[in-house]
Amino acid sequence: MKKNGKKTLIWVLIILAVLGLFTSFYLIKNHYVGAVSGSACDFNETISCSIVNTSIYSELLGVPVAIFGALWFVVLLTVLVKLLAKKNPRKSVHNFILLGWSILGVLFIVYMVVAEIILKSICPFCTLVHIIVLITFICAIVLYRRSPLKSMKNLSSLLVSWIVLIAIINLIPLVLLNIPSNNDVNYDALAQCINDNGVEMYGSFRCGVCAKSRAMFGDSFQYIKEIECHPQGENNQWALCQEVGIEGTPTWIKSENGVEVKRQQGFMSIAELREFSGCGDI
Repeated sequence: MKKNGKKTLIWVLIILAVLGLFTSFYLIKNHYVGAVSGSACDFNETISCSIVNTSIYSELLGVPVAIFGALWFVVLLTVLVKLLAKKNPRKSVHNFILLGWSILGVLFIVYMVVAEIILKSICPFCTLVHIIVLITFICAIVLYRRSPLKSMKNLSSLLVSWIVLIAIINLIPLVLLNIPSNNDVNYDALAQCINDNGVEMYGSFRCGVCAKSRAMFGDSFQYIKEIECHPQGENNQWALCQEVGIEGTPTWIKSENGVEVKRQQGFMSIAELREFSGCGDI
């Protein structure tokens, strides 16, 4: 491959990496607010970013996989910029790093594809990221074959530097998003009031946002009535969920004398639930 051809290929990868980075940013936003406002790629239960991106498979060790995706593209851009530099005596080493990083990206794709198969739903924007990663992997093979490692000299020291860099940037969200909460507020009274006021949560055991709602209340959630809507869930009431028109979980419904008064789909904070249920004084 000629020098200009390599440079063009690297620029194509940079453009794709920027596209993948911004797509990952959107998926991060969708992970936190998608259940409420939905996503531009929510078409139905089979094709939906929100279903996949707010499921229990959308987080690893308490961190949204979209954040790891964004960090993957940050590292990718860093390697590509190194390869683009005119004065870089270690381009073959960086080609090796690019190939290894692309392989990790492909393994990550396998995880997400398996999750989509389990959920029986496809996330179009996730698929765009998958395609970018696969293209990067193919291009990385081409670049490495054209400029393979000729010597292992100084490889270990450079690899250690990259491993440390990658470890640090991935540990940051792991630490920040897993800091133990010192919130010892007891929500028993509020949860009982929510139940007494005819509010029910239609949820799913595969719904990541539902899990967050349960965790928010802690042990007090036992006083809130939850209706399992997933057909594979324990004691599920799938027929009832279909009857009342549940389109996504969680969906909070308030009823009076057996008649629905209002509903809200998606995550609601404690303050929002107080207002929604009419338990504002508790």
